[in-house]
Amino acid sequence: MGPQFAKPNKSLIELVNDYSMVSFVPLDLRKESSIQYVLAQIDSCIQYGEDADVKVKDFNSDED
Repeated sequence: MGPQFAKPNKSLIELVNDYSMVSFVPLDLRKESSIQYVLAQIDSCIQYGEDADVKVKDFNSDED
């Protein structure tokens, strides 16, 4: 990269580092539990399912 991008790049790196915006998760393709853990981390990061409707069961009491 050109020298004109050195200061913005340094600022961006400091921002990412200061706010822990990046993390690494180990992956072992031979272990299903490792794959499930990585997928759970991805779901958590993208908040998959957060906007899903809550399923409410109506429990009717027949003992009245």
